[in-house]
Amino acid sequence: MIAEEAHTLGMRAERLGERALILRDLPIAPHVAADALMEVAGVQEAVASYETVGVYFYDRVRSVQEVTSTLSDALSLVQTVDEGGVLRTIPVCYEFGEDLRATAEQLDLPEDEVISVHLSVEYLCFAVGFAPGFGYLGYLPEAIAGVGRLDTPRTRVEPGSVAITGRQTAVYPQATPGGWRMIGRTPLTMVDVEDDYFPLSAGDRVRFTRIDAREFERLRGERL
Repeated sequence: MIAEEAHTLGMRAERLGERALILRDLPIAPHVAADALMEVAGVQEAVASYETVGVYFYDRVRSVQEVTSTLSDALSLVQTVDEGGVLRTIPVCYEFGEDLRATAEQLDLPEDEVISVHLSVEYLCFAVGFAPGFGYLGYLPEAIAGVGRLDTPRTRVEPGSVAITGRQTAVYPQATPGGWRMIGRTPLTMVDVEDDYFPLSAGDRVRFTRIDAREFERLRGERL
């Protein structure tokens, strides 16, 4: 009987059909792991998501344990490599955060503390999706993590809205529907579809800085 799951050095692999595995509990960032696994013989494609990597093979996977060991060996060679990515600095005016007060109340924190905690860490862009240029950034510090989505999503979220939910934060790059909690807004242009401008990529690092409404107007329309 073919094993459907395997564990190697903390990493967990689950079978996904005859020629694919899903890797969980990775020792390094998913996008870094995906790049490294593309160099393994027999791997056709490796696709990173928020916390996992899907690995697709040219041939049928006969032994999940054996293949997982091979993949783990490959990842062990890059565990000490700098995860890289471009550092993006995004100015945020928290005065424009429509949900900031309600979010602070839900967290039982002062609004200024929610802001300070949000500013306190450097985030990693795990994936880009949902809408062009929408980067899933993590992880939120524990103090402001766990906030749920809106019960009724907005039909329109303004471009540049900075929002949080669960363990993630993000910037809505375009006007779209959305259910995350908006705690601020950036004046920067995050994407330009007509000009094929999509600067944020998986693996980039993001740090937010606080600005006031006057600085917001001064920076309005500048590109990330």
